[in-house]
Amino acid sequence: MNRRQFLHTSSAAALAASATASMTPVLQGAEGAAAPAPAGKPRFQFSVKWGMIDAPGLSVTDKFKLLKELGYDGVEMDSQFAVPAAEIKAAQDATGIPAQGVVNANHWSIRLSDPTAEIRAKALEELLAGIRYTHEIGASTLLLVPGAVRDAANENKEQVWERSIAGIRQAIPLAAELGVRIGIENVWNKFLYQHGDGAPGDQKPDEFIRYVDEINSTWVGIYFDLSNHRKYSYGPDWIRAFGTRIIKCDTKDYRLAKDAVDGKKEGFCDIGEGSVDWAGTRKALADINYYGWISSEVGGGGRERLADNLARMKKYLLG
Repeated sequence: MNRRQFLHTSSAAALAASATASMTPVLQGAEGAAAPAPAGKPRFQFSVKWGMIDAPGLSVTDKFKLLKELGYDGVEMDSQFAVPAAEIKAAQDATGIPAQGVVNANHWSIRLSDPTAEIRAKALEELLAGIRYTHEIGASTLLLVPGAVRDAANENKEQVWERSIAGIRQAIPLAAELGVRIGIENVWNKFLYQHGDGAPGDQKPDEFIRYVDEINSTWVGIYFDLSNHRKYSYGPDWIRAFGTRIIKCDTKDYRLAKDAVDGKKEGFCDIGEGSVDWAGTRKALADINYYGWISSEVGGGGRERLADNLARMKKYLLG
């Protein structure tokens, strides 16, 4: 058994344990006792999206080396089509830095929820290709935007719900066979929340929970972005409600209009520059006993920019 086979076997065992954990009662509030991290083991592993590494002239392996030098724990690939799997595997073997996940390609434009059957079929093909690529590089999750509400007649909430679940269910057998979990991300796709400037800022996660629970598979969970819905809701409440449905996390920050002072604008921003309650977020993640990957999703850059980003992640997520 070579190193990669060993890592894959170990990952499969960890996934089995995770699947068992997903069927246990979920801690719903601060009264639940959060399990401490084992001695010497970090609660979180920090990652960046592949596209954030803006270092012209560096090879794939050199980019992995840069992440290792800076102290990152891993990287998440932006697409199953961006970098050949062989190059990723070679970079991992050379550095020990894993590609821990993959973002499914084209899921905004080629959607499981599209009104056209041919496009939905293409979306399923790409989802299956993403699962195979994720397995091939030894990653554990494929991030998926399941669809988007585009118009009231042909791609409304009910249609997105039905079509996307139908597509995801067709992909579950392959995901289970290859040991890849599908993470449904909370994004601004006008689905499972209320969108727009007039939408309430205290929205609840109940609809998102019903959606994931209707899929009803240990191979499908929530890839929770810690800031995507800050405009519409208080993240720590969603974390506690989602509980062990959360399999991985993305992070950035979001600045509310009330905090947009001194020339700053409302909108997404660097970690620590916005309105996310980081102390509350840390507490909520501890309350649900979340351990694992948190992947940064902000504007990229070279060594200095990436170093600053990691420092922010550690400051605001570790406290």
